[in-house]
Amino acid sequence: MTKELDYIEIKGKKYVLVKTRLQYFRENYENGRIETEILHFDSKSIMIKASAYVDDKLVATGIAHEIQDASYINKTSYVEVCETSAIGRCLGIMGIGITDSVATYEEVFNAQKQQDQMEKVDELREIKTGVLSSQLISAIENDDEIGIKEVVNDCRGDKKLMELVKDTLNPEQSHYMDERKTRLAKERKQKSAEKNAKNRAYAIDWAEKQKQSA
Repeated sequence: MTKELDYIEIKGKKYVLVKTRLQYFRENYENGRIETEILHFDSKSIMIKASAYVDDKLVATGIAHEIQDASYINKTSYVEVCETSAIGRCLGIMGIGITDSVATYEEVFNAQKQQDQMEKVDELREIKTGVLSSQLISAIENDDEIGIKEVVNDCRGDKKLMELVKDTLNPEQSHYMDERKTRLAKERKQKSAEKNAKNRAYAIDWAEKQKQSA
């Protein structure tokens, strides 16, 4: 392909839109077609393979993978984003719209947005680590179970944050948290055993009453 397609620059490099590559393919390959195949799909991620055919001969393939929580767009449209990326890569591998990279503008733009979001998350996590670390250390020193629970609850759903907070503890404080974990596990086990015993006693009592009323 000798014609340079319209492109958008990102940090000095040229990237062609998927729709531009697709338009070129439609205009220049009358007997061409593109097929997509889902290689993996669940509620969290998807992988799609795109295949380009000309005169019923396979000429190129492209694979893309997207995670639903990777960006705001992906939360509602990660399937569509993945299919678009797969088609764009397939056409790029075919040689359509290659300037500085096989990657399309959409791929690079989304990747940049994801990186920016990850940096913001890391920055926020770092701030929260400092605050929660101080709260947890104070709670441990004062044997304040309520305070410890508040920190644990603030870290709920963010395993990385909890790990960062724990990494700020000294050996004695870490040992305290390990003992607490063991103690709570024993308490939960005991409560479960007591509940099961009560349920069994209730079932036996109910069965006896049924016999007496029969």
